[in-house]
Amino acid sequence: MLLETVYRELRDMWMVESQYEFSRFWLGQSRSYMSCAKARQRPPSLLVLMRLSQRLASMSAKYAAVATTEMELTNCRKLSELNGIVGNAVRAEALSV
Repeated sequence: MLLETVYRELRDMWMVESQYEFSRFWLGQSRSYMSCAKARQRPPSLLVLMRLSQRLASMSAKYAAVATTEMELTNCRKLSELNGIVGNAVRAEALSV
């Protein structure tokens, strides 16, 4: 599931601590969104994907503006890569609607 992949990557980068935080901050949904989506094996809606893409782009730009260490630069690149993946999902979902 795309959201699980993005969540794991963000957690590995220390940018999110819990699924609750991921649901609220990154997806703009209720605290239980991620756990419900996983349990029901439901794909994310177009709106959720668009919010996630926007948040990833925003955070990547913020990192790029202040990144000085190799880890920060790596995180910036990773955020950009994740946004590309989510952007592809947005395009695919938009075409299927």
